[in-house]
Amino acid sequence: MSSLVSIDVEDYYKVLHPRPVYLIVSSCDGRTNVASIAWVSPVNDDPPVVALAINKDTLTSELISKSGVFTINVVDESKVSDVWVAGTVSGKEIDKVGKLGLKLIKSRTIDAPYIDGCLAYLGCKVIRSLEINGVNLYIAKVLEVYVRKNLFDPRYGWNLYRAKILMHSSGRCFTIPGKVIIHRM
Repeated sequence: MSSLVSIDVEDYYKVLHPRPVYLIVSSCDGRTNVASIAWVSPVNDDPPVVALAINKDTLTSELISKSGVFTINVVDESKVSDVWVAGTVSGKEIDKVGKLGLKLIKSRTIDAPYIDGCLAYLGCKVIRSLEINGVNLYIAKVLEVYVRKNLFDPRYGWNLYRAKILMHSSGRCFTIPGKVIIHRM
């Protein structure tokens, strides 16, 4: 323990990063918004369920609460500028989809589109939500998933030699996978 130092409890999340950052798309009543969110987690395999945590005062949260659906768009390093803008500009003030020039793809099962050019897409339907101190936690069933076949193997998941999934560390700091370690028995 002598090499460990105590840090401010409010910085706990920095200890849990880096983690993938996603572009979340929500749509309702003719409005579509995009936000960058790193606080997404698998919850269950059968049925497939994810959790998404987002500030309740955002347009994305408003649209998800109204529509009950959203998409998770997995991005690589080529989307770092889109991720930064989508996470630092309010959709209540500007049309982020238009500002970023994003091309949207219609989902087959839900009323929220995907962003063209991403590594993967998940279409999600909210099954439960909970407010925790100003944050909405959405629990959602995954209804459809699409991946770039040259980067993904259903047996093992992402080919981390090739799929440079963008991860957020803190502030303006992002990273991508740089080394793969395979445990051998």
